[in-house]
Amino acid sequence: MSETQHPSFFAPKLHPEFLERICQEVVSVAYGALADASTENDTAWTRGTLLYGRVHGLFKKLSRDPSLPWLILRNSTMDYTISINDVLFQVVMDDPDAPKKSYRLLANDVELMQMSLFDANPEEIVTWRLFVDNDHNFESPKLTATVVGFDINRNVICHWSHEYKARIPVKSAYLPDAVEFEDPQPVRRNTDAETETTTDVDVT
Repeated sequence: MSETQHPSFFAPKLHPEFLERICQEVVSVAYGALADASTENDTAWTRGTLLYGRVHGLFKKLSRDPSLPWLILRNSTMDYTISINDVLFQVVMDDPDAPKKSYRLLANDVELMQMSLFDANPEEIVTWRLFVDNDHNFESPKLTATVVGFDINRNVICHWSHEYKARIPVKSAYLPDAVEFEDPQPVRRNTDAETETTTDVDVT
């Protein structure tokens, strides 16, 4: 599906820096999960469950971070819901353009409670999803985080994909000065048979 404007256009509380931080963290953790589940003993099931569990665990950790007061884990069930600056999201491991888990597009109890407090405009976004998509390329997988917003009839109003920035270790541009050592000179061990003492004799 073609990209729309940034989610902050539709929901001003979704500051770009907030979504950048969350999406970057999610994709990074997801790549780590796939790397850990890439042995010959792993299956699609182990990769999928580890991916889900790691991302869920990430949000549990981030929700305890005092430097992220705008991120809250609102519930911790299988359809766990996060709040990004008061905007609710379900996190779904699926293809955002052809979701197989259509039931995850339905509002859960947390979302329904919030929706009951306001009159929904048919043209406004009422539910948000953060999709984590895996292209299932075992040799070189590509993961994408996509934010999708739906109206009350589940029509897509917002579709925005995060541009992941791989974390490459920074190498120091400065190297220590080389230390030169003199070549050792060969010596012959000479033993005095009478005194049973050993002396070094220079043979150069």
